[in-house]
Amino acid sequence: MAEQDCLSTWKDNPVSQSCKAYVTAAAPDQITPLFEDLQDGQCAMTVTCKNRYGGGTPNLGVQFKKTDLLNLHNCNGEMQVEPCRFQ
Repeated sequence: MAEQDCLSTWKDNPVSQSCKAYVTAAAPDQITPLFEDLQDGQCAMTVTCKNRYGGGTPNLGVQFKKTDLLNLHNCNGEMQVEPCRFQ
């Protein structure tokens, strides 16, 4: 079986539904790739994820191991591998 790319792996994580493509007001028509496959099994993601206030928090060029994409958590708009810590 062929290895999945970063975007396909990300879409297998239900938390991906809480994020969307990143768009700036300064360049609303500029297409920014959601994911970039890097070397050594790394992925760079540029997405906006829903936060607890109903808005979106940009995650710009953050890098994760492809194997970690299935385990990411949306912690108030920020993607992280560790479970969220609520205050």
